[in-house]
Amino acid sequence: MSPIIPSIESIPFLSSGAMHATAPSPARPGPVDPPKNISPRQEQTAAHNNTEIPDSYIPVGVLCKSTTENTYPASEIVLLQKHNWIQTKSLNENTQIFILPDDAKRGSIPRSSNKLRAALKTIMSKIDTTPAAWNGISSAPSPVPNPSDSAEDESLWYIFNTLQNPNPQVDIMRDPHARQAMEDLLEGEDAILGLKTALYPYQRRSAAAMVQREAQPAMVLDPRLQAWKGPTGLEFYYDKEDGSIVKEKRLYSEACGGILAETMGCGKTLISLAVILATRGHFPQIPIKYQATDIQPTRNVTGSLMEMAAATAGRLSVPWRSFFESLSVQGEHYDRCIKACKDHCGSYEIPPHQTRYQGRNSSSYPRPPAQRILLCSGTIIVVPPNLVDHWEREIATHTVGLKVLILRQASDLTPSVEELQNLDIILFSKPRFEREVGEPVHKRRMKYVSPVQVDSTLLKLHWLRVIVDEGHNVAGHGSNMIHMLKQLHFERRWIISGTPSTGLYGVEVSLASQEANTSDTESPEEITAAVLKSRKKTGNAVDNELKDLDRMRRIVIEFLDLKPWSNSRADDPADWTRYIKPLGSDGQRRKSPSLRATLQSLVVRHQLDKVNREITLPKLYNKVVYLEPTFHDKLSINMFLFGLAVNAITSERQGPDYMFGKENRKHLNQVINNLRQAGFWWAGSSDVQDTVEHALRYMEKNRDKMTPADINQLTQGICIAEKAINSPNWHGFKKYHELGVFVQDFPEHARSLWALDSANSDHEPLLLGITQARHAQQYVTKHLRSRDPAEGLPGAGIKVRRELTERDQQPAPRGAPESAKPAPAPSQLVHSAKPQSNKSPKKTFTQNKFHSLPETSPLKKTKLVGVSSSKLRYLLDEVQKVHKTEKTIIFYDNPNTAFWIAEGLEITAIDYRIYASTLKPELRTSYLKLFRESEEVRVLLMDLRQASHGLHIAQASRVFIVNPIWQPNVESQAIKRAHRIGQTRPVYVETLVLRDTLEDRMLRRRKEMSESEMQLAERSLLDDSAMADIIQNEPFLVMGEEGAEDIARLEYQTGFFDAHRLPIPDDEGVAVRSPSKRRHLEVLEGDVGADVGSDIGAGGDVPPVEVPLPKRPRIGFAEHVQVLDNAGDRSPSPSPKIESGDSNGDRRVSLFGP
Repeated sequence: MSPIIPSIESIPFLSSGAMHATAPSPARPGPVDPPKNISPRQEQTAAHNNTEIPDSYIPVGVLCKSTTENTYPASEIVLLQKHNWIQTKSLNENTQIFILPDDAKRGSIPRSSNKLRAALKTIMSKIDTTPAAWNGISSAPSPVPNPSDSAEDESLWYIFNTLQNPNPQVDIMRDPHARQAMEDLLEGEDAILGLKTALYPYQRRSAAAMVQREAQPAMVLDPRLQAWKGPTGLEFYYDKEDGSIVKEKRLYSEACGGILAETMGCGKTLISLAVILATRGHFPQIPIKYQATDIQPTRNVTGSLMEMAAATAGRLSVPWRSFFESLSVQGEHYDRCIKACKDHCGSYEIPPHQTRYQGRNSSSYPRPPAQRILLCSGTIIVVPPNLVDHWEREIATHTVGLKVLILRQASDLTPSVEELQNLDIILFSKPRFEREVGEPVHKRRMKYVSPVQVDSTLLKLHWLRVIVDEGHNVAGHGSNMIHMLKQLHFERRWIISGTPSTGLYGVEVSLASQEANTSDTESPEEITAAVLKSRKKTGNAVDNELKDLDRMRRIVIEFLDLKPWSNSRADDPADWTRYIKPLGSDGQRRKSPSLRATLQSLVVRHQLDKVNREITLPKLYNKVVYLEPTFHDKLSINMFLFGLAVNAITSERQGPDYMFGKENRKHLNQVINNLRQAGFWWAGSSDVQDTVEHALRYMEKNRDKMTPADINQLTQGICIAEKAINSPNWHGFKKYHELGVFVQDFPEHARSLWALDSANSDHEPLLLGITQARHAQQYVTKHLRSRDPAEGLPGAGIKVRRELTERDQQPAPRGAPESAKPAPAPSQLVHSAKPQSNKSPKKTFTQNKFHSLPETSPLKKTKLVGVSSSKLRYLLDEVQKVHKTEKTIIFYDNPNTAFWIAEGLEITAIDYRIYASTLKPELRTSYLKLFRESEEVRVLLMDLRQASHGLHIAQASRVFIVNPIWQPNVESQAIKRAHRIGQTRPVYVETLVLRDTLEDRMLRRRKEMSESEMQLAERSLLDDSAMADIIQNEPFLVMGEEGAEDIARLEYQTGFFDAHRLPIPDDEGVAVRSPSKRRHLEVLEGDVGADVGSDIGAGGDVPPVEVPLPKRPRIGFAEHVQVLDNAGDRSPSPSPKIESGDSNGDRRVSLFGP
């Protein structure tokens, strides 16, 4: 059934981009005159075309009888002729086909037969539509199919990146107010009242296109239909999937909104604000079904002319607010008119729901009154919690005069209707917006009950617009958000996302992950074209693409309500799966013209080359840095490989115990992640001796049936394990869960009590655990008031060692494979959620004075000279090089890694902040703001999972990725946090890789993979068979002797005890006090583990303030709130113990035990 499209005359003030009546069919053309130079036989053949065929039949083409019997559809022709679906004429060896369209003679000729539909599809798949073949010219060229009939597959990614650029058309706009808004947007500077920032040309076009789609959605061809041109020039429309042909266009309106999907970092927020400003004061139209066209509003008392004019303006949605505001700018004020318009705001009534059946006593249950809805010019914006601050900052930076309300917390109350009507923007965090629903959907006992609270004031208004930022998951199954959006009244709906689905991202994402150096010679256009060509077809990634299309379906149907996809069952619904996800008999994707047409009608996005011609971003340099692993780096990796080898050989590579078996896939994924993380640091496992004994017992019993390769592998692994067992340093790392740091000239009287291994305290440089080292620094800094700050240092070392030992004795959780997750952590050593400060809140610090280490102090000679992790050494050196002039982001993918990096930055006195998933949103926001705005905070440690969408961190020009990332699009998303509009420096990205290790081979494999292979294995590297083989056959790293390779020496060997200074409160003199008085004045919170240098920045130049700013996360003891671990414990390095089997522990295999 064709949709009923109301005529434009019946829709006051409703606009549509190409809204026109059903296109009249052209006059039926006569037969095409044959060419002049033809034979008499050909002339006779052409004359035969004049045989009468009813006008209701459409000439569509010819079928050649000379083809083999298997291809000529003789039976289908007979069947269709018998039921009058087609008429034919013979012409030489061809058969001319005339088809009765579905929109003709439906009353007399039934059209419901699936068998006849299949026969018609067969004929249309073989038809030749060329005029030459129609006229029987034997010398005609080969048949030329309709372009829309091409079967060539186009990937969803390719379609998304090759959509036509926005092309707003001001001339066709009928609404003068919308036309003026578009003209203002396209004119550029100073044309939009309240916009402080000049827009780039592509931003102006995108904003104007958004206004056009909002105010005048175009009438477009039903996406199920393809336009065909017959051999006589007559155009008709063919539904390839259904096998139906219509003569008249079937039109649907575009969505009143869509998806703003401009390139990452190119100003989607600014474009949205420009649209809001350009349409400020515009009102939504009263929905057609609620327009009281048959009942004219009446008054009890005749109103004044001003009141009647105001009421008419409200009823017709005239934007009076922006009109009077423009006059007030010119000095003309009409306060009485404005009051009248507010008093006569446009509104409509929603009648109560009518029950289908009414009983005899139904009058005793009165129907509820009609609901009155007021028209509102405001825009509701819903954003993830971490982007509320971003929007707030963008509004303040780029606009002036907007009335904005921010509802961020659960405790923030929704204002009254009168207050809401006066606002331009209501900015919600997503959790706060969902609270308007009331009880979460999944917890409701009666799912059919309306999910929206009856007292929500949002329900009483019809809003102009809703914008959902990062709205790719807006329509998740059973989400409170989609329920709320369905209940509220909006005229215009927008999603803002550069990645509307997981695999739907711009070509710039693919480009950002490629290595780029100063010697690159290819132009950006050539690189872009090559990437587009390589991903034109879906290839092997059919399953992933189908999942992306399912996510798009929810956006299209549940949020945007786009017809015909959202049609009801009674109104010719379009089957999304059938038209958008067609698959051939071979399981491969077929081309879907409906998909491109649908995306083109929804997405506002410029192609990358167009954007690059209009803006110039600083150069992006992306390279891989290969590092030589230290002795303990190699030992950590080899111990993991030894565990995998023991598991594979002793399980004989089969059964439920075999880690590479399909049933252990989840555990194996975690093991591989832990193995990769061990490349940064792993503190060892207590199960090594058990694993060695298990391997020896197996070899003793089964040597005869073992292959030489397996014997050699176990023998090598046992030798490596014995190196670990015989290593005092390794035992120290394992015992205290520490990363090693090397300190030169540590005070002699305290060396043995601070050394990681007391037996080796005479070695120079001295090896300490990194947490031990930081506590030693804190103790000295805390006692800078003393004549000898090192007095008491031995006793402090005893206390710290005792606390580290107690930390290691915490019971480990049971019932889960140890290697399938990071190992249990000591509960005391965690990052605090609230940065600690040594400034008492009862004291003031305005003198900008500090206690520092005297130049004559022997502690000045103590230097930090190296660490035991190659990657940490490189990070500390590089940050030291650039931290005074550039800001740095360090991306990590594991809290253990973040912990060690934070400890290293702490020791070197580099001020930093952590942006972790376990921080409260408001704390993450404050840290990010501080990193952007403070000159003292130079480094941001960012969880890779928090870096994928929306964040703008152009203040950083140095980016380090600690461990190589398997998914290129995830890597690119992280890089684009810094490389975006607003960046003024070249951006340098470095990915750290230990040479000749698994992560090295993983990255090399990723680079050599084709696009189709990468798509197939994008979710897990184990999905790539070649990578799985590499993991199973990974050799042990060649190891030297401990000592020579054990230290990664720092290029910048900083002072150890003089890195920090102690601020002096205003009420304290510089003179040294007595011990008792000194203890009384000490304002440090906690004991020896308290944070004593948290507000001391790089070089100690941070001026003290009365109310200190939030400072970097510090390492504290148990009383501090944890940051990096949901379970409340910091995870130490991942333990390589692997257990497979059920949760009851009936069958378990440990990589380091029998």
